[in-house]
Amino acid sequence: MYIYLDESYNLKDRTKPQFISINGFMTVPVKKVWKRWREQRRKFVGKWRIHATDHVFEPLREKAFRVVEQNPDIILLSAVQHISAIPVRTDAPYWKKGKLNFDKVYEDMVKSIFDRVQLQAYTAVTVTIDDRKTKEGILGKQKIQEHILAYVTQYYPSTQVTFRFVPSSSEILLEMADFISNSFYKKYTGQEIAALDRLKVKTIVLENPLQ
Repeated sequence: MYIYLDESYNLKDRTKPQFISINGFMTVPVKKVWKRWREQRRKFVGKWRIHATDHVFEPLREKAFRVVEQNPDIILLSAVQHISAIPVRTDAPYWKKGKLNFDKVYEDMVKSIFDRVQLQAYTAVTVTIDDRKTKEGILGKQKIQEHILAYVTQYYPSTQVTFRFVPSSSEILLEMADFISNSFYKKYTGQEIAALDRLKVKTIVLENPLQ
């Protein structure tokens, strides 16, 4: 099984809900999905890096959802944690000196996705996440990766998990995850996204998993 994830969040604009979300999709026939997405993006290659927030590539948003609709083996994934619902009790690890420990929140949200999709049902899982900056740089990413792999080893010992941070520019299925994640971002900030409504039956959503 293959999982592709990207993060979308709002921590600054107080006129909109403040949240952290990790979104994307899971699939088994990854080569088939890769070929279909490659066909959809073909006309957009060569402009500059494909990104969901760039209006030039807006037509690709619906194309990404078309790939999802045409492939019954794709399931959309979304974990959204509202900042106001993050535990603040003394034993909660999500705050340091009154400041949000973003990396710990991120790490535990990824773990919650693993729990929800029931990794034990698969013998091998490859998880690819869009590369991200951490407060501690490369060491911070390594620490998150080590913690997640240790969690998997402890709770899913029969599943072989490959977990990697990869720049979206080097993995085209992360582009598809980016359009999906950005669409969930729009939904969580109050916009209506028709494609997500159509695909509710193919979507797993975890709301405030840290509770």
